[in-house]
Amino acid sequence: MKHSRLFPALFALALLLGACGGDDDASATTDASTRDRLETETTSAATTTTAAAAYTGGDGDGAFAPGEPGTDAEDTATVAAADLGRMIIFTATIEVEVEDIAVANAEVQVAIAGLGGILFGQETTTGDDPRSVLTIKVPPENFDRALDRLGGIGELISQTVFADDVTEKVVDLESRIGTNEVSVLRLRALLETAPGIEEVVALEAELLRRETDLEVLRGQLRTLEDQVALATIVLILSEPAPEIPEPAIEVVQTVATGHDGGGNCPGSDEVEIDEGEPMTVCFAVTNTGDTSLTEIEVRDSGLGLDPDDVIVVEGDPTAPLLPGERMILAFETEADFGRYVSPSVSAVAVDEDGEPVYFEVTEEIEAVALTVIEDTSLPGFTDALATAWDGMQWLFGVAVIVAGAAVPFLWVPLLLAWLWWWRKRRAPKAPPAA
Repeated sequence: MKHSRLFPALFALALLLGACGGDDDASATTDASTRDRLETETTSAATTTTAAAAYTGGDGDGAFAPGEPGTDAEDTATVAAADLGRMIIFTATIEVEVEDIAVANAEVQVAIAGLGGILFGQETTTGDDPRSVLTIKVPPENFDRALDRLGGIGELISQTVFADDVTEKVVDLESRIGTNEVSVLRLRALLETAPGIEEVVALEAELLRRETDLEVLRGQLRTLEDQVALATIVLILSEPAPEIPEPAIEVVQTVATGHDGGGNCPGSDEVEIDEGEPMTVCFAVTNTGDTSLTEIEVRDSGLGLDPDDVIVVEGDPTAPLLPGERMILAFETEADFGRYVSPSVSAVAVDEDGEPVYFEVTEEIEAVALTVIEDTSLPGFTDALATAWDGMQWLFGVAVIVAGAAVPFLWVPLLLAWLWWWRKRRAPKAPPAA
């Protein structure tokens, strides 16, 4: 008897599960049809996305310029969507450059307060690169005005606006939710009339699965409805990057004949001079960068120029050389046929407080065209005396070097002499002759 009552209950459960399976097939069919419709409406959705921005001057990459009040741009897609009964999710990302992050954050609160806007999240970082990312939600009808206000807080760097038509997704979810609700009601009714424990366990397991699926679908629908109800704007605030100083220096080298304490500077860039004649090498140093320069040093290895040998003709070497200022330096020497010109300059760039911003600024200088005419005349008494003196100095220098090298070994001959004397003293004396 027990088995005879169990068979009808199992048969009814099988029919119910078959009906539920039919509901799943119907849902799957609905999903497929929905996907087909969404694919065919991709072009129209893209058009809606462009219209939803309600901005003029788009360049095709998602960035738009705000439409002027009183123009056709005020007839936004948000109003059109409401009139047509469409459900559209509006999102935007804006990057704005401001002078002060803290002040701009306060201005954002004021800008969205009158539009029903809500600040959902904020992430602010300070330091060398201050930045603030705010997530804002506003009613769709105020979406465009919120974009205008937020973009006007500072300099608009970039703006991207999107619109996603989810009408078909909402309709599909509502249909699937209705189907699952009917299935749950049927299972609950059958559970109340279940004749045995086995039937109750099977029905409860199936009911739990159906109720779980139903709650998932309801959650998806609530998420879409919340996104439709409030448009999302991600606002990125940043401060201008500090200007990087670009130090630069320009040096013009010239040569003037004679010695005048640099008074004959600047000279000429093409000079022809006899060997041995006095000449002055001039350096016009100009700060062509945007930072002050200190510790300016000119060198010329070919002419034997050392920074300590220069004469300051113009400028103050103890004060920073400001942008646009010039300093003139001079070096007095004699024309030498065997020398060549190889100038260079170095300086240290400093900020307003005098702190170095670069270790060193160097610049190669275009060498002046210096031609020294060799003296081929016979040497006179003075030249012979100078040559003899140079020779004596050379010989004396060689002697000093040799003596210096021999000093550490002076003990060697002294030791040899002492050994010779000691051996001679120890040698046996010959007997006297008979």
